[in-house]
Amino acid sequence: MKKIFLTLLIPIVFLSSCVVYYKTEDVRKTIVSNVNIANDIQASTNKDYGDKLDTYQWLDGYILNKDLEPFKSITKHKNEMSKSYEALRLKTDEIKALQFTFEALAKGKKKIKSDEDIWQDFKEIKKKMKSISTEIDRLNPKYVAASNALGNAISNSHFKILNKKELKTNIENNIAQLRKSSESTRIKITRYRRELENAKNRIADSTYIKRSDILNQMDQLLSETTHTQTDIQRALAELLKPEMLRSRNEIWTGKNTTTEINVTKIQDGISEIREAQALFNKLAAALNGATEE
Repeated sequence: MKKIFLTLLIPIVFLSSCVVYYKTEDVRKTIVSNVNIANDIQASTNKDYGDKLDTYQWLDGYILNKDLEPFKSITKHKNEMSKSYEALRLKTDEIKALQFTFEALAKGKKKIKSDEDIWQDFKEIKKKMKSISTEIDRLNPKYVAASNALGNAISNSHFKILNKKELKTNIENNIAQLRKSSESTRIKITRYRRELENAKNRIADSTYIKRSDILNQMDQLLSETTHTQTDIQRALAELLKPEMLRSRNEIWTGKNTTTEINVTKIQDGISEIREAQALFNKLAAALNGATEE
């Protein structure tokens, strides 16, 4: 970020009568130049501050407990940045106020003589302009440091941004695969039961009971995975609520965020279904191996 130097160089003309004067147009050009520099610095700071504050407020909307770390420290950095920003903004306003004061004094005058009452007012403007210049030169890097500290605190935290479209696509692909697998499982169970009933009179009762028990376990697994798929769909809908997303394409997640609850539900649900599928395959193998004692 640029540093601002507002040293006010005001031409003074010495007259033979020992009366000196400021040319108001020369003074005006210098003041306008200083004000323009201050405004440029402030415009750049405004944009950075707006962007950083927006990011902080966006993250804040997802936080469950604002007193927990690392969000607590992030908030401290945000407050420091806001404090530095406000101090810098006030000094910029003071410079602009000096410009208005000058214009009021210089109205209708081509020059200001040292033997006039307002001469001291012009000297005071010069003094204040130099003082404010020094303050801005001090506050500007202080704001930059506070802004960078906030950005680093957010970047280095465990809070992460997820692209909602990529997240939705990934989860829906997983759900589709799980649903396809569940349907295949349902078809297999139906076939197994039909085959078992057809063989009922040809196998021992103990074998029939053992195979029936295995099929009941498979039915239970299938029922549980169906409920889990419904829970995953519900968690996904909650995760992508329009009021949570605003107009953004991303969402925040991580410990102590509202989204993490649903992300965890989805991840755990997918893991549970995959574990159930692995168990189902074991039961299917056991079913084929269940013979008459």
